[in-house]
This record gives sequence, C-alpha cells and structure tokens, in this order.
Amino acid sequence: MTECDSDLPYDFYSPRPLIVRFSDLELSSDAGILFARQAEQQLQVCHGIAECIEEWRERTKIQHSLHQLVSQRVYQIVGGYEDANDSNVLRHDPIYKIACDRLPVAEQEHLASQPTMTRLENHVGKQDVSKIRSRLVDGFILQYQQAPDEIVLDIDGWDDPTHGPQQLSCFHGYYEQPMYFPVLINEAKTGYPLVLQLRAGNSHPGKGVTGILRWLFWRLKRAFPGVRIILRADAGFALPEILRVCERSGVGYAIGFARNAVTGRKIADRLERARLQFCRTQAKARLFDDVYYAAATGDAPRRLVMKAEWLPKGPNPRFVLTNLEEPA
Repeated sequence: MTECDSDLPYDFYSPRPLIVRFSDLELSSDAGILFARQAEQQLQVCHGIAECIEEWRERTKIQHSLHQLVSQRVYQIVGGYEDANDSNVLRHDPIYKIACDRLPVAEQEHLASQPTMTRLENHVGKQDVSKIRSRLVDGFILQYQQAPDEIVLDIDGWDDPTHGPQQLSCFHGYYEQPMYFPVLINEAKTGYPLVLQLRAGNSHPGKGVTGILRWLFWRLKRAFPGVRIILRADAGFALPEILRVCERSGVGYAIGFARNAVTGRKIADRLERARLQFCRTQAKARLFDDVYYAAATGDAPRRLVMKAEWLPKGPNPRFVLTNLEEPA
C-alpha cells in the first residue's frame, strides 16, 4: 500500500485545530465530505438555504438547528446517501459530525435521525423553495463588482432514476425507467447553477420552464440594466411559448430544432453537396445555410440555421432556431 505522510489542515473548525492525517485506521470512509465542508465555509450554501426555511418547531424542544439539519442533508447527498433512512447510520459518523460542527465523540453529539430529517423535507413548501431560488440568483448577482456585458444561460433536463414509490416518480417512455426529470439553468461561463427545478419523471422537457425563464430574465435585467442575455438549449425546449418569452424579454436564443419533413426538404440540397464533397475528400464535410421557418401554429417565421454534415457513417443534419444576427 502506498504510504502518505501529508497532513491536510482545515481552518473552518473553530473549537480546536483540525488536521486530517492519513492512516490505516478505518474510522470513517467519508473523509472527502470535509472538502465539501471547506467549500461551504466560503460559499455558505447550507447557511443560505437554512435562512430561507421558516422555523416551525417549538424552540424549547429543538435539538438540531435548521442549519445543522440542512447541512447534514446536503453532505449526505454529496456523499451519495440520497435516502433519508441513511441518517440513522450516518448520525454516528465522526466525519459528518465534524462537518455539521459537532464533536466527533462516540455515543455523543449525535446528528439527526431519519424521522427528524423526513419532517424537515416534508415541511419545506413552495414559498421556501421560492426563497431558496431567489437566494441562489442573488448569490450569482453579487459575484459581479460591475455589470457584465453579456450573460449566456444553458438550460437542460436529465434523467434521475428512482428506485421506489417516491412522489413525482413516473415512468418515462424514452429513458425506459421510473425517474425524476429535473431541469437546470446555469451560467455557461462559470457553470453557476441559477435555477434547479424538480419535475415528475414523465414531464415534457419544456414543462414549467416558461414561468421560470420569465422570472429569471426579469431578475437579471433588473440587476444589470442593458445586459445582453442569450439562452442556449436543445430541441426539447423549442416550444412556441419559450420562444415568445425570449422575444418579449429581449433575450437572444439559440435552441436546437428537431428534423421534420419541411426542414428535411430545406436542407436536402446542402446535404447532397456535403455528400459529394465527402466522396471527393473522404473527410467529413460540413456546409451551413439559414432559412426562415414558420411552424403550423401560426407564429411568425423565425431564423433556422442548418448544418449539413456528412460523416463516414452517413448524414448528420442539425438545426438551430435563433434570433441572433451573427452569420451562419
């Protein structure tokens, strides 16, 4: 086994000096949680979330503060323990005790159990979630000492498999599994998570996004008047209501668009040219063009950028709806 002499000092634990020293003693298998605690010292994510939740318990009976409960839940998720039942074991773990500002003493200073953690999760409602969302966006805004010229936002959903009868757990036909279908909006340059929304597993990719975007655009433009905002997304978000929100808010967008019979006819000529170019060079060929496309919903025509690509395995056409004026 490789020997390691290095000591890792931490400065967030004030009761006494804290140093992690590598040894073969298996006191806890989750020492990496301390790195998350070190990051919390700077970012104050758990502290901010706890401040957004209204206290509902009798103060004379409180053993675990809201900040400690939120911190314990967050660190358990970071450690891969998503189930609240894991609290019954991890409440004794010395590393989690240290991360939650408790002394790592055996049979003392226990953290919260599963019933306490479940009561916290069931108490959090829409108003608390709205406060947490505003807190995250405010944290992003405060990062800037002066207003940026441009903010690029990426939005995407992903499959989060579920393994029980949880609320909002539904079967998704495309992913062929029971799951949640959360959506995340982050700032493209830094990856800062601005909005995270949990959704039912059988949701459409664009479900509930319109209202979130409307609010987010308003909040960013109020903080940074004159800022240029661009939204990027895949074809699942190419919905008329999302496009209209962007246009009415003065936001640029570049959103993928699925191929259909109409777009197939529009790109056919360029795709044939790309095929001939590939046959001559035996290297992948890419040709670009743009047209104006209007769906059958009656909306005004919008700019559609087309990529006619031919690869060794065959054609690979792509489409992007945009209101940006940059050349294709």
